[in-house]
Amino acid sequence: MRNLRVANRYAKALLGLAEENNFSEQAFADMKLVHNTFEESKELKTVLKSPIVRISKKLNIINAIFKGKIHDVSLRYLNIIARKKRASLIEGIAYEFEKIYKQRLDIETVTLITAGTIDETLNKKALEISHQLTSRSRIEFNKIIDPEIIGGFILRIGDVQYDASVKTKLAKLKKHLIEL
Repeated sequence: MRNLRVANRYAKALLGLAEENNFSEQAFADMKLVHNTFEESKELKTVLKSPIVRISKKLNIINAIFKGKIHDVSLRYLNIIARKKRASLIEGIAYEFEKIYKQRLDIETVTLITAGTIDETLNKKALEISHQLTSRSRIEFNKIIDPEIIGGFILRIGDVQYDASVKTKLAKLKKHLIEL
């Protein structure tokens, strides 16, 4: 909990810096890349959180992974954080930055789970339902394909889930038939 508060403060500072220098969109893309990189690599998390690994080694790792892929200011910011012995917070900072940035732009991230590829009709239906369930002006979809739901879709917006999957409908039908 404490680390998230600290990460939130660092994220706000980065957003302020990005807004001053007119590269907030680029900083958002950078932090998204940083967050995704951490999500995909447990080894990176372990190394940067380890007190045994020297700061110089952590700086080399950060530079090797992100140099040329993110804006120079974002990279320098990550280096400063690592030099201040806060490298273990980088993933949290990236996550918090994404969250704060989306709040400022009134963007809601909605998870859309389908059994197969998403056609235009399903996309419009999901967008329509999403707008009914949230007050945010812009919707961003995180699309996941899960063949186990058989058909239809599931929408997750924060703590709310709208389940229009065939699997759930079959389960309800089965329960209803058993009760008869």
